[in-house]
Amino acid sequence: MMALLSSLFSKKTAPWLLAALFIAVGGVSARMAIGKVSDLIDDRVVAARDERDAHWKAELAASNLEIIQLEKALSEQVLETDRQIKAAEKAARDQLDELEEANAALPGGDACGLGSDRVRLLPR
Repeated sequence: MMALLSSLFSKKTAPWLLAALFIAVGGVSARMAIGKVSDLIDDRVVAARDERDAHWKAELAASNLEIIQLEKALSEQVLETDRQIKAAEKAARDQLDELEEANAALPGGDACGLGSDRVRLLPR
C-alpha cells in the first residue's frame, strides 16, 4: 500500500496531481460562483416581473376608475334626460286633459261640427 502511495505521489506525478486538484477546486468554485450569479439573475428577473406587474395593475386600476366615472356620468345624463322626457310627457298629458275639460265645458257638446268656441281650443 505504501509502495502504491509513494509511486502515486512521486516527484514526477505530484505536480500533475496538484494541478488536477487545483483544476477540480477551481471547477467547483466556478460552479458555485455561476450558481450564485444565476440566483442573482433569477432574483432580478422576479423583481423586474413584479415591478412590471405592479405598474400594469396600477395602469389598469386607473383606467377602470376612469371608465367607472364615465359610466356614472353617462348614467346621470340618462337619468336627467329621462326626467326631462317624463316631465314633457306629463305636461303634454296635462295640456290634453285641460283641453278635454275645456271642450266638455262648452255648451252644445252633442252638436255636429265645430263651433267658434271649439275652434278657439285648437292649437294654431
